[in-house]
Amino acid sequence: MTKPCTIRPATTGDASRIHALHTQSVRALCKDHYSPEQISGWLKNRCPQGHLPGIEGIDRGEIFVAEAGPQIVGFGHAVPGEIRAVFVAPENAQQGVGSRLLAYGIKKARVGSHRDVCLDATLNAQDFYKKAGFVEVEQ
Repeated sequence: MTKPCTIRPATTGDASRIHALHTQSVRALCKDHYSPEQISGWLKNRCPQGHLPGIEGIDRGEIFVAEAGPQIVGFGHAVPGEIRAVFVAPENAQQGVGSRLLAYGIKKARVGSHRDVCLDATLNAQDFYKKAGFVEVEQ
């Protein structure tokens, strides 16, 4: 089932929700591939303000969100040549939100870049990226 959503650039008012969604997504969707210690280390020292450079700073416009009604159900981060993040709220996984975010991110990553779009994938997301046409170059 595909969840209807719209994608838009993130605003500073989204930073807290993006942070909460990121934390929830990592804890729920990565738990079968990473130890609790690895997940804690990944999330350590993260805060909503950490998303602000990609929203409003020098890197303005790199972060974007997927909304379903008033709710943010996912977010992504892309720069020329690279997808830096695609995260979906656990309750919205497997509903097409990640695919929509990835497609949007790829378009952003191609602007200003003449190389292939690259990314680093978590173990739990490898199949998702392979289905989208990405090829593993190293582990």
